[in-house]
Amino acid sequence: MAAVSSEPAALAVLASAESSLQAKARACQELGDVGGPKSIPALAALLNQEHLADYARSGLAGIKDPAAGAALRKALPTLEGRYLSGVVNSLGVRREVAAVGDLQKLALDAKRGVAEEALASLGMIGNGAAAKTLQKVLADGPANLRVPAAHAALIAAELLAKDGQKGPARDLLKAVVSGLPTGHLATAAQRLAESLDAKPATA
Repeated sequence: MAAVSSEPAALAVLASAESSLQAKARACQELGDVGGPKSIPALAALLNQEHLADYARSGLAGIKDPAAGAALRKALPTLEGRYLSGVVNSLGVRREVAAVGDLQKLALDAKRGVAEEALASLGMIGNGAAAKTLQKVLADGPANLRVPAAHAALIAAELLAKDGQKGPARDLLKAVVSGLPTGHLATAAQRLAESLDAKPATA
């Protein structure tokens, strides 16, 4: 089957009972490139479907319209297991700032089972609010989450620094050093903090 090249064609494939799973998976992927607001409900409806969920969330992750992020957020309370984990990851990939509150709750809720994934997505979003949650986990969170929080914090600190927020970046890196025993993550955080303080070389 030829690749779908337009939003209406891809949506027609998803709507057809005669379309194969392979064709529907390809259509979901295509909608990540050519889809808009009209594609979002069709993709969101597949987020809990065993064979198409990953393709559907990938499609939503690629659609620039804010409604795609809203659809992923709306699905969070309805999903479990790998379906929930996947949506959490997609929110991080999108750097969905509006999802920070949702991800903060998931990071601190052991019962939902996606705390590590939520921390990773907070690191990918990397704004001030996300950084505060990572700092909290590093300071007094469960021991099993401190290493995942440190990995996320290193990513977030780099994003904060690129955005000109060196102060919050330093605070986050200090939390990594304070929250972990001596090791490669603490060393990496220390080096990154030192690089933020280094003066640029003169010609």
